[in-house]
Amino acid sequence: MKFSSAVVLSLGCCLVSKAEGQNTDYQPHYLVGLLNYPQSYVPEVFKNHTSGTYLKTGPYENWIADPNVPFADIPAVGFSDIESYYGADGEKVLGEFFCLSDNGFGTSVNSADYPLNIVHMRIQKPFAYGHGGATHEPYTETENLNTVLIQDPHKLIKWENGADIQVNYKVPDDTWNDYREMRVLTGRDIDPEGLAVISQTCAVLGEELMISIMTINPSTGVILSPFVRTPDIDEAGNFNGKFLSTISDKTHCDITVLENSPDDCNVVDLSILEKSEYREQNKSGGYEGMSKLADGTIAAFIEKQVTNSDEPGVRVYKVQPGNCGIGEKPTFESFMGFYPLEINAGNIADVSSIPGSSNLVVVIERNGYPGLGHPVGHDFPSPVMPANKVCVVDLSDTDDKMVFRNKKCILNYHIISDPWDVDSNGIYRYAQTQATNEQLIVVDDYCV
Repeated sequence: MKFSSAVVLSLGCCLVSKAEGQNTDYQPHYLVGLLNYPQSYVPEVFKNHTSGTYLKTGPYENWIADPNVPFADIPAVGFSDIESYYGADGEKVLGEFFCLSDNGFGTSVNSADYPLNIVHMRIQKPFAYGHGGATHEPYTETENLNTVLIQDPHKLIKWENGADIQVNYKVPDDTWNDYREMRVLTGRDIDPEGLAVISQTCAVLGEELMISIMTINPSTGVILSPFVRTPDIDEAGNFNGKFLSTISDKTHCDITVLENSPDDCNVVDLSILEKSEYREQNKSGGYEGMSKLADGTIAAFIEKQVTNSDEPGVRVYKVQPGNCGIGEKPTFESFMGFYPLEINAGNIADVSSIPGSSNLVVVIERNGYPGLGHPVGHDFPSPVMPANKVCVVDLSDTDDKMVFRNKKCILNYHIISDPWDVDSNGIYRYAQTQATNEQLIVVDDYCV
């Protein structure tokens, strides 16, 4: 589980130039303010539905235990993507966004009773550059304008072995009867990490259990297409007829097990995947970043280098979204290139296009510091140093190894200038080490 929070930053716009080696080129910037989505708010659609039955009862331990389980209402979890909200006229609505829920409590093993969702959120922060001594509250609450459940009423989500979604096999109790009828997707079905919004009623959703994409209506949560698997590539970057997969992919489950004891196949043994026709990828290595470009195509970034490969970065694919007709699939047009990570970074966290550009995008890189798997606290020496940077990259410029070479890192989340002390702590620098960065959006030429 991740605490739901958001940070708004304002920084100078920059252009990308050729660079060799590491690509630091930090630009002048300043913190506008901090916002938070209150855990106390429970949308109507979440009320009186049991959740958290796969967590242990006990002292709070992230993704593992909570003293209040099972929950009587669905709790809020962190968001895995944030995208502009569009009005019925097709124009962006200032200060309003689609926020995509993460998969629930962290994994396919413990999230089979978490309903995936999209929140229409108002995110705006009072800010006056300190004029006249103006100050505002350190944290401003965001406003939930609507929550929709990701659902499959058209029965489009099916695996190659005939597997169906979780609610067809098991729900926590009778409080989920309406969710079952709606065919609500859970964190056992998919792990949504990327959302590229085309319009108020059309978006492409990327996930990381199958490592696939599909179309969805972000205003209703209704799935509009079957999922499309990610094609593997050969050494020249051409599709080779194979596809990526993970140990959380239901296609590797025995249908009899799913029908009689679905909790016995929340993941499969790695040996089953290795013997299959699929290319192995880490179960947290899917579409962490998806961004609609000005030409209407989508740049789709997987999160990590492909498992057991020596590829020089994370893969980026070009996707054609289609028209979001019911049953019409998005398509993978081509492999665009490898995004090279900075020293100490392990994965990308999100991607956002620069308004009006078909080749420039902004990328968050991170390594999970301090995160799970590391000792609690911030002692030095530490197992890993923080590496949370924001970089701009030109997707049209690759070298002879298909690596994007035109890249500049413009912001470090651990040395953010706070000249107006907007968080009111008397410190004029802000370091975001307390949260896992998973969302980024370029609002305009001056603000992310």
